[in-house]
Amino acid sequence: MHKEMFYTLSICIPTLNRGDYIGETLKSIVSQWEQGVEVVIVDGGSTDNTEQVVRSFQEGFPHIRYAKKDATEKKPSNEGFDRDCDHAVVLARGEHCWLMTDDDLLKPGALRKILSEIAKNHDLIVANAEVMNSDFSKVLVAKRPMLSQDRIFLPEEWNEFAKAVGSHLTFVGAVVIRRSIWLGRNREKYFGTGFIHVGVIFDQPISGTMLATSSPLLSIRFGNAQWTSRAFQIWLINWPELIWSFTSLSEDAKSGISQREPWRSTKTLLFNRALGMYSGHEYVAFIAKKASPLERVTARLIAIIPRAALYVPVWLFIKFKLPDSTYVLFNLSESWKSK
Repeated sequence: MHKEMFYTLSICIPTLNRGDYIGETLKSIVSQWEQGVEVVIVDGGSTDNTEQVVRSFQEGFPHIRYAKKDATEKKPSNEGFDRDCDHAVVLARGEHCWLMTDDDLLKPGALRKILSEIAKNHDLIVANAEVMNSDFSKVLVAKRPMLSQDRIFLPEEWNEFAKAVGSHLTFVGAVVIRRSIWLGRNREKYFGTGFIHVGVIFDQPISGTMLATSSPLLSIRFGNAQWTSRAFQIWLINWPELIWSFTSLSEDAKSGISQREPWRSTKTLLFNRALGMYSGHEYVAFIAKKASPLERVTARLIAIIPRAALYVPVWLFIKFKLPDSTYVLFNLSESWKSK
């Protein structure tokens, strides 16, 4: 095999219509490139200038590979993301794969940190991240998960690992995994969940060590997701159903990541109504057939409450009852700007 064909790390990026953002992401990677790193981009069928942007980086950086699918469905979907993410790992040639997003940024020194930890033979690395607004001018969450120092989890600490980092794994860019583990799992089982990376990790216990970093290695661009219109389904239906499907985790570990059926909470429905994520459509599609008679009455009433009537009480609750309200208040205010 030619020397250039071996890589320590493959940064795997599924993308779709991100021409306005992917260049900034690639710049954050290329600017700190280290020997043994490649970038694999799988384009689900972009109709914007994504391909031109990527090609411009390829001219000066031969370690970027780009594969564009002739997709029949060229709009964001759970299954489209999962398949493209998996395809990028299949195409990769690195021992480990970092599952990167197409609009977020690596922080300076992130690649060197990950490569140094890969050298310690961890099976899985969970990269800490900060959450910022869409133009990276404001920090909303200083770091997630909240760890005071890097922590190595042994195989026998599997459930403790899940509780410590499980909620953070909603962000695919946190995952650096040994490629052989990924390829050895039943990935198709998780196509359509929108969280194939979480399915691969928790499908069965990992037999090697797992590291969670304490210093942010990425900056997440909050408010730029392509699935906003499906947010209720993703966060209150798909995510908890996925977490509670894992037989490898204890019930305590699963409950530490997500409530089993968060939509049954009146407070949760009110909050999602205030955000504009819950309406009569979501009631009919996801709640009406599962709820008890009393829950149906409550859920139906919440679905028709004018959002304007909820904004102030929800804002006050967040401000004075939540310990770290910056992120949630920003989310609430942004949801009203996009009404």
